[in-house]
Amino acid sequence: MSQSWVRFHFEHLRRWREYACIVAKAARMIVPGARVYVTGSVAAGTYTVLSDIDILVVVPKGLLRRGLSRDIMVKAMDIGLPWDAPVELHVVEEGEEKHYTPLVPVECQEESGQGQC
Repeated sequence: MSQSWVRFHFEHLRRWREYACIVAKAARMIVPGARVYVTGSVAAGTYTVLSDIDILVVVPKGLLRRGLSRDIMVKAMDIGLPWDAPVELHVVEEGEEKHYTPLVPVECQEESGQGQC
């Protein structure tokens, strides 16, 4: 791996809170009431240069549908998520979040049209 790629990737990983807020805003625009968490190595603080940012979206039962992950990611990119952000989106129904640890809730404040943590 080149040093420039490593620096570039770590810069993305350092922005995980910002990216999580953008994804949360997008998810809640599409599914009001969705709960959003960061999980995996970023949430645990053990990420490496090969890590991605795992974001879990929990939707009410009966609202999970084909293409929902894609729709959330497209909306997130429309409102500011870089197309090359290393985000791995997981969408589950209520009750299934217990299979993911740790869970760090995404809480954002609205500023200038984009979520900021």
